Amino acid sequence: MMKGFQINISNTIDSKVFFADGYDSFVVKDETVEITVEGIILNKTQLLQQNNYSDFSVLFEKFYKEKKIASINELDGEFRGYVWDKLDNKLFVFTNPTSTQRVFYTQQNRQIFIDSHLVRLSKSLKENKISVTPDIDNLYKLLTFGNMLENETPIDNVFKILDGHYLEIDLKTQIILEKKYFDLENVTYFKHSKNKAIQDLDAIFSQNIIMEYGKDNELDSKHFTLLSGGLDSRMGLLYAEKLGYKPDEAFCFSQSGYLDETISRTIAKDYQIPYKFQSLDGGDYLKYIDRLTELSEGCGLFTGGIHVQYAFENLQNKDFKIVHSGSIGDGILGGFNTVPFRQKPGEFKIVVNQKFLTKVKSDFEKVLNHYESEELFYLRNVAYNRTVLGAQVIEQYAYQTSPFMSKTMLEFAISLPEKWKINQKLYLEWLNQLTPNASDYIWEKTGMKPNAQWKSTFGPKVKKRISKIWNSKIRKQINKISMYPYEFYYYNSQDIQDYYQTYFKENIWRLEDYPELRQDVEFLFEQKDFYQKSQGVNILAIFKLFFK
Repeated sequence: MMKGFQINISNTIDSKVFFADGYDSFVVKDETVEITVEGIILNKTQLLQQNNYSDFSVLFEKFYKEKKIASINELDGEFRGYVWDKLDNKLFVFTNPTSTQRVFYTQQNRQIFIDSHLVRLSKSLKENKISVTPDIDNLYKLLTFGNMLENETPIDNVFKILDGHYLEIDLKTQIILEKKYFDLENVTYFKHSKNKAIQDLDAIFSQNIIMEYGKDNELDSKHFTLLSGGLDSRMGLLYAEKLGYKPDEAFCFSQSGYLDETISRTIAKDYQIPYKFQSLDGGDYLKYIDRLTELSEGCGLFTGGIHVQYAFENLQNKDFKIVHSGSIGDGILGGFNTVPFRQKPGEFKIVVNQKFLTKVKSDFEKVLNHYESEELFYLRNVAYNRTVLGAQVIEQYAYQTSPFMSKTMLEFAISLPEKWKINQKLYLEWLNQLTPNASDYIWEKTGMKPNAQWKSTFGPKVKKRISKIWNSKIRKQINKISMYPYEFYYYNSQDIQDYYQTYFKENIWRLEDYPELRQDVEFLFEQKDFYQKSQGVNILAIFKLFFK
């Protein structure tokens, strides 16, 4: 089921909600207001206790009547919703601070369509005899950057509400304004010492772990966490264990024998945490083209989440309400800094295919000019618009959370000086001072234990490269060089190759009205490397999903 809600506004307001059972979703309706909130509110218990309330829907209605739409600032977690203020004749529609709970909208033919799912919104347009056409420039951005930029979608004149924003719709005039309620642009630099920053990071991270794992208890759910060979999931697990929330199960998925499996398996064994591993060997799931295009809704490349789909659909016991992760930790604590000072963003980290950059250069530069900080650009356009595809796949089964994604953590991380964060300097100091046991295990990114700062740059540049050459060129074990070596899977399976060839032949006709795009898609599919082949197929899958 597609969770969330849809709203159609013409002469009347027609709304429908689609809630999953067992979470914090609610609807409040009276003669003055209609409020819908869908999702998981991580600080719900805290808010109820602070305000001496037992019913959260009643409390939030009180917040709205006191603070109007600013009431959404009270919430932390994975949520989205709307408020129909019948007295002011306005509709407010909001997403969470990271836009992981997506909401799309369009205004056409004196009607406004709003939906938490782009696929469902496109169907509503067609049912109302409104044509759904591709935004060709945005499709070239998908090829260039691996995901849509900012609030863009594959459909012309359809947009996504930005992270930390809400729509204010005047129901008399149908004027739509997009406004910000959570702002990282004006965060001031941290004014204290680095040691104080490490202590504050420890306190914020601890509080977030308590909030997340406490939510499991509130929902009567087991503690289920992802675990890989990286630092982010490791820190979450070890903090949870330290704070008395020992995970009931750790889950890893990767190529068998790769570092992600060997490291995570060792950690789980050492801490006596039940461990599940899903092998990604063979790559037969590379055929999930249509399924993943529907889940990404054409806003990101399907290959970014295809392995997550396979892993979770093969997980036997899905008796959990939350999937704990370490999502974007590496990014906000150094990964989005390319220099040790604040600078405007550039092509680094965002461009995945230079071939089409000239086609989108003008629009790209306009976007870049809106940012004074590369961190904020990458946070929105890499973390929120690309990395979270895995979370959207997981949301078929449960909500994914991360202690690195709370409002307090985001504000704190952005406030830290770039010179502290570059190359994960502060991250490693925090790890080694306050969770030194995290450095007992190899860090997948470097192939070395994270117990010294020099390893964060030496490892990827030297040790991992040597290991890659050793496995691919000398030992001929290409399957050992990545968590999911898609190209290895593709060229070692005639069945997968045949599937892609057939998919291409059966769907290339869909581009007949777009000869330039068709030529470029044909060029991509003719390339030897799987990444470019799959990009071409991705465009065909988007057309199949939405347009013809």
